[in-house]
Parts: sequence; C-alpha cells; structure tokens
Amino acid sequence: MRCLDSPEYRRSISRQLNKGEQLHNLRRFLFFANEGEIRRSQHGDQTTQVLCLNLAAYAIIAWNTVYMADALNVLRTDGFVVDDDDLAHVPPTLWAHVNIYGKYEFDVEAGVRRAGLRPLRQPSAASA
Repeated sequence: MRCLDSPEYRRSISRQLNKGEQLHNLRRFLFFANEGEIRRSQHGDQTTQVLCLNLAAYAIIAWNTVYMADALNVLRTDGFVVDDDDLAHVPPTLWAHVNIYGKYEFDVEAGVRRAGLRPLRQPSAASA
C-alpha cells in the first residue's frame, strides 16, 4: 500500500532498480566471451569466473569514482555550481571509455607507478 500511496517512495524504488540495472549492464558489457555464458563445468571454476567479472566491474567503478570526483573538484574550482542532489543521479557504472578488446600489459616486476591521476580531457569546442 505504501508504494501505491507515495509517489516519492515509488521514485526511490525506481532509482534503486535503475542502479542495479546499470551494474548488470556493465557486467554484460564486460562478459562478452563465450556469448556471455558461464561454460565451466566445475563449481569452483564457475565461481572464479564470476568473481573475476565482479573484480573487473568494481575496478571500473572505482576508477570512474576517482575520476568523477576529480572532475567535480575541477568544475567547482572553476566556479561551476554542482548540486550534490544532482550527483545522486550520476552512475559510476559508465563504460564508454573502456576498451575491452585491447591488449593489456602489466609489468609487475618493474613496480613503476604513476604519480597522481591522469589529466582530465577538456571538452572541445566541437562537442559543446
């Protein structure tokens, strides 16, 4: 009855459902191999496959969160007003910048770490 009686409660439920769907969409984007099917026969192998998918998804979410926070700080420093209530509608599950088909090399032995964040891209006049 509460759902029928309260439009605000319905909007809250809808927002939570949308966040869950965005996470599922990110996982679906990442899980492109084997047409998105878990094809391992052993339960332990299936668990490992799903945990690796979760790790990749959460790494992207962490990356997005850090860079979105940096972008917000730059906007606020430049004098733009950013309403915190609006930020509740910005998902950290974006993936347009992710190249899942690329070649990845990790030189763990070198131990070279980047100091600080990568520079933010500036919007071009053409996209404005």
